[in-house]
Amino acid sequence: MTDGSTVVSTFRSEPGLRAVVCGLGAVRERLAAEVDAQAIRRPLIVCGANVARSPVLDIVRLALDRDVVVYEGSRPHTPVESVDDGAALARANSTDGLIAVGGSSAGDCAKGIAVLLATGTPKVTGLEPGTFGRLSEPSDATPRQRVGVLMVTTTLSFAEFLPFWGARHSDTARKVPYGDSNCVDRTVFLDGEIAVHTPGSVWNETAVKALDDAIAAFCRSDGEPFSDPILVSAIRQLTNSLSTPTTTDGDAQRQLELIATWMTKMALPRLTAPRMGGWFSTAARHALGAVLELPHGVGSCIALPHALRYHADATVARQTALATALGWSIDGAVAPLGAGLGEFLSAVGVPTRLRDVDIDSAVLTAVVERMLEESPSLGPPDQLRRACAAMI
Repeated sequence: MTDGSTVVSTFRSEPGLRAVVCGLGAVRERLAAEVDAQAIRRPLIVCGANVARSPVLDIVRLALDRDVVVYEGSRPHTPVESVDDGAALARANSTDGLIAVGGSSAGDCAKGIAVLLATGTPKVTGLEPGTFGRLSEPSDATPRQRVGVLMVTTTLSFAEFLPFWGARHSDTARKVPYGDSNCVDRTVFLDGEIAVHTPGSVWNETAVKALDDAIAAFCRSDGEPFSDPILVSAIRQLTNSLSTPTTTDGDAQRQLELIATWMTKMALPRLTAPRMGGWFSTAARHALGAVLELPHGVGSCIALPHALRYHADATVARQTALATALGWSIDGAVAPLGAGLGEFLSAVGVPTRLRDVDIDSAVLTAVVERMLEESPSLGPPDQLRRACAAMI
């Protein structure tokens, strides 16, 4: 990858993702113009309490240069109540567009509010949930209107790139997926000037979640001539950059990391379908989030090494190919990527055990149940429980 971080660019792709505005200063230079281009007159900013008290919100408000209502009720894992309350505030203020500022939770909250506004549904419980494995398929729903959602990302999460969202139901300890009902027009801002304000621990944990998905995409295939070079390049850029001490140009470094994560999440052409079903660490982080409200980034930090071992028989050749391409050491272990990944996780200083975040084995039964609900193909419950117990 080359450092084009000083040039603001606009990338347009599939329906639903209106544009990706990328580069240092993108928010300052383009946010107001994008709001005007979508004829948004009464925007609502959606963020969490931490962002609301950070310099990021000031930058966004200054860039907009207009009166705007702020909803700082976004919370981790997007409780249904936060979406319902945000929609109520949006209706009270005749909101006609949303600006999500934050990570995946703020993005999902804004998308949920947009769906409630567009479909005229009072609360999330009135929506039809989606189905895992089919969430990226186009919806047949006919909305009353389309709502613009501009997403100013502050982490290396990627909810902004997905045409669906999730909300946690506290009464059942489940996070339920919902489609965007063909009514959300997403515009994503990837701006290192914004991202530089994110605490390093949060940044690194969400980076591992991006790596988790990129490694899963690589290992679950038999080799794709288009996607393999992109995934390898992105993984190399992300791991090398994160392992390097932050320079005085921290905003430029984070810009490169934002771009690398974007590269891992684009819908890349495939010649064949993935030869494997679910991926252990994806299901584990979702289950840990639903049951214990553990951040997804932390879940990936803990579960990804175990995913490499859990799927070793099916992925040993692909793990070896990726480790070789990255220049990682291969020590003859069961999982060829394990040694290099372990060195990387140690270098960035993220938690790697459930006990590091005060979680013990008492919760494993519920976690395994949620994992199998999402990915029944992962294997027998006893086998899955043993793998989960190893995370303690």
